[in-house]
Amino acid sequence: MKLFLSLIGALAAFIVYAEDGLLSDLLIGKYLLIGKSPDSDNTYSGKVEIYGGTDKLKVIRQIGNLTVHGEATIETVLNGDAKVLRVRFSENTIEYEETCLVHSDLDNNPRISCYLYQPGVKTEMPGIEALFHDHTEVDVE
Repeated sequence: MKLFLSLIGALAAFIVYAEDGLLSDLLIGKYLLIGKSPDSDNTYSGKVEIYGGTDKLKVIRQIGNLTVHGEATIETVLNGDAKVLRVRFSENTIEYEETCLVHSDLDNNPRISCYLYQPGVKTEMPGIEALFHDHTEVDVE
């Protein structure tokens, strides 16, 4: 019985790991970004690239002339009932974090919607960002 329970536990851990790996693979790509700054009505647009890292996803954000590098992870929230994409980066020495929901569009490409905030800082109005698969980018191999 102990062996059976151990096998079930190992299988469940593998399934969760495989699910996160599949989601990570799905997220890799280039995106168009539309956003609004926290505690502001300032809007902006730009591009984001998500690519594979060793244990975390890597993120490059380009808004205007500013390019920022960050990291992203798939995290479990709501007592294990949901998974989110958590993005962390620093811009002009200010640390930011995003909590994002991942859905798919009608072509099965990821569509990502995020709340943007400074971790540990109270805000009246978090920023928001939406990322759409960039159909204008062509991969050449």
